[in-house]
Amino acid sequence: MMQRPVVIQATQSGNIDSYSLGPHSKPNAPSLLRHVFWFGLIGVIFLLSIPSGFAQQNLELSGGYVHATGNFGVDGYDLGAAWWFNPKVSMAFNFDDGYDTSTIGPFQLTTFGTIAVKSHLQNYLVGPRMFFGTKKIQKYKFNPFAEAQFGASHLATTIQQPGVSSQSASDNAFTWMLGGGGEYHLDAHWSARVHMDLLRTHLSDEGQSRLRLVLGVAYNFGSNAH
Repeated sequence: MMQRPVVIQATQSGNIDSYSLGPHSKPNAPSLLRHVFWFGLIGVIFLLSIPSGFAQQNLELSGGYVHATGNFGVDGYDLGAAWWFNPKVSMAFNFDDGYDTSTIGPFQLTTFGTIAVKSHLQNYLVGPRMFFGTKKIQKYKFNPFAEAQFGASHLATTIQQPGVSSQSASDNAFTWMLGGGGEYHLDAHWSARVHMDLLRTHLSDEGQSRLRLVLGVAYNFGSNAH
């Protein structure tokens, strides 16, 4: 048996509104995460192992900074790979790894002492990405896109308070993402890219809506002709 992850709601001023930690009946082994992770990893290894020029023309790798709201906001990195089916459609796999450590407002001024909350959110996502063709904004050319991805998330939370044993819990659950963004071609292979998505997690048997922002770069082994 494992514990239900810490559920925290905070006001805009940073004050804690409520949190709970209790028993949970989900299995301890994160089978959903393992399946999604290995599916994506096997797919990336397969693409990299193909020696043909066709594979080189259709493979893309990407990475960058990621921020997701919720749990006081987590920041970290995003790694991705994509396979282009045609000049406008690709199948993408993304892995997000974000962290945050925050103190809970007025408790540091009371006999409770400073309460610290540490959060670690990981997302494993796979799904289609569609580009709409180059659009010119002033003298710059951007390529907007829309994306929809599905997978799983893992959230681990720890509450620490002076003189009290820390409490930790984690959960794994289904996640979907819907959004889009745009890219700016730096040269024939490199692109700067921004994503703005709605990330919908279902941790602790409840739904959470998060805003996901990614700022990064992508390398296309073929060319940026799309």
